[in-house]
Amino acid sequence: MYPYKKRYKILGGPGCGKTTEILNIINNYFKGGMLPEQLLMVGFAKATVTNLQERCINELKFSEKEAESIKTIHKYCKDKLPGYDVFSSQAKKEFKNKIKTDPDNWIMLDDPNYIATDNIDDMVSWTEKEDNKFFSIFSLIGQARHQMKKSVEEVLEFSDQTDNFKFSRLLRGEIAYVYNNYINFKKVNNLIDFEDMLEKALVPNVQFPEYEVVMVDEVQDLSKLEWKVISKLGLKTKELFLVGDDDQSIFGWKGADPKIFLKWPCSSKRFLEKTYRLPKKIYDLAQKIISQIPDKDRLGNKYKCDNEDGELTTINDLSELDSIIEIDSESFFMARTWAKCALFVRYLKDRGIIWEEKQRNTEDVGSFKSSVPNSVRDVLKSWDMLKKGIGIRGPYISKLADALKPGLVKHGMKKALTDRNLWPTEFTDKNVVYTFKEIQEEFKILADINNEWHEVFNFTTKRKKTKQLPNALFEDDDDYNSYLKFAWENDKTLSKSKIRVSTIHGLKGMESNTVILSNDWGFMGLKNYNSGLAKLEHEEIRCCYVGVTRTKKSLVIFDPILQTKSHTFPLLGPTGYI
Repeated sequence: MYPYKKRYKILGGPGCGKTTEILNIINNYFKGGMLPEQLLMVGFAKATVTNLQERCINELKFSEKEAESIKTIHKYCKDKLPGYDVFSSQAKKEFKNKIKTDPDNWIMLDDPNYIATDNIDDMVSWTEKEDNKFFSIFSLIGQARHQMKKSVEEVLEFSDQTDNFKFSRLLRGEIAYVYNNYINFKKVNNLIDFEDMLEKALVPNVQFPEYEVVMVDEVQDLSKLEWKVISKLGLKTKELFLVGDDDQSIFGWKGADPKIFLKWPCSSKRFLEKTYRLPKKIYDLAQKIISQIPDKDRLGNKYKCDNEDGELTTINDLSELDSIIEIDSESFFMARTWAKCALFVRYLKDRGIIWEEKQRNTEDVGSFKSSVPNSVRDVLKSWDMLKKGIGIRGPYISKLADALKPGLVKHGMKKALTDRNLWPTEFTDKNVVYTFKEIQEEFKILADINNEWHEVFNFTTKRKKTKQLPNALFEDDDDYNSYLKFAWENDKTLSKSKIRVSTIHGLKGMESNTVILSNDWGFMGLKNYNSGLAKLEHEEIRCCYVGVTRTKKSLVIFDPILQTKSHTFPLLGPTGYI
């Protein structure tokens, strides 16, 4: 163990160059003779880690292997626990289905909170409501465990004390039933979840190596459980750097507690003094917002801005964006909740604009998926090439086959076309291209090369408007294909979109030239802000601050005041700072 230890806090506001500062510090250590294996860098989210990896490769000349040593805290702990498989999204589905097959136990009839019903179907069926309840219970369990609540009794106590509308509707018997079965399911299948990775890494027999330097990024987002891991790392670390901004702590619902960062003892603090991102108008707005949190509850990160003014606009109707948004523009569409993103995606859909959407129910912040998947993009580009007389390679033939409209393949040939095991040998050669005529003759495709793609192909989508998905985007597959046709007409390259749609949480840590931020905060967000509880109120203020500070040039506040169920956030509304 090292004879002495130093602890540092590095604080920087939005766009103040925290990552650049990290790289400068590391580079100085390398110049002093420190080796890469004597350094550990960990971060809260995968997006943070990926950015660090890329910049270390490009600026510090890290090898790919050296860059792989930069990890999320969860990944670092998982690597210390061989022999376990991760509780994946697929495993979650399997567990949910197991619960569904045992409906008699789902509602605990002996629970004192259960209200009896004369309708037996209400007692034993697994409805959409129970499906949503299942995920609410999972969310509750995760939050409780990040607060160091591990046993069933501790989780139930956490539930009793949590001021959350979604959780308040859960019965104690339901929570206990799911959690007990969840523990058993993981044990039987030798699985660990994200909380297990942290808990098991903290036991005495799991050893952490000695490091010269440990660098922890985005520390304001760490839960009590994650801070325990940092404490253990610090025991054998000569110098520990904690990098973050407590003003950007918005994961309180996942257990993040900025007060730990606030109170953490350290040898010195350094404040990065200037933002390189924010225009002056946006900076002024951001300062007014964050100043609503008393100084005693902040680390007091003061930074200046000497950039140009930028643009700050309020709109009441999304049609006003027609003169602002371009197909190839870099833009973020942001809202406090997923439900409030619905208007944004419908706006983009109706104009045939391709967008990237943050994936829901993923642990990795920054995981995006295009509104035009690669499978669709490959088919459209392949058909365009064939129409121009350019051949395509074998693997793309099966993609075409899957999307062909019914009746365009001669009877009995569909399987031969879609099953590559039945192909002639020459068609499996990835290095040979085939014209439409050759494909047509081999597989008896009844399509005309002169047809446009929408006359030949039909694509399906899971995002249909159904009772189960009331906020889904498309009315049906025909509506989806109409959108694809519009998007193709706008841009036949179908290039990767620079337009992203997500919640504020999903876009945290990122920046864009233009940000469209919804001022409809949603019921729960507004309830938190007006709760009278400093913890909840401050979380919403910081969330607003993070949303505003994603922009490099232009901020557009969407204030849908004409909507009947709009929940206007005061700090951005007409009576606030806008």
